[in-house]
Amino acid sequence: MNSLSRREEETLLKATKANALRECDVLVKAFAACASGRTVSVAWECRGQLKEVQECMIQL
Repeated sequence: MNSLSRREEETLLKATKANALRECDVLVKAFAACASGRTVSVAWECRGQLKEVQECMIQL
């Protein structure tokens, strides 16, 4: 069984996260626009956008 070193794991995680953010950029920007200027109300006002972002990132 092969395992990754901590450095390899971190590098892979960073690359995966960057790719997911690039692929889901439109959804991330929509969520950010919804969340802009909100504090507590972001939890229910932007719930739909957050779910879309999460679903997009899980697929990648």
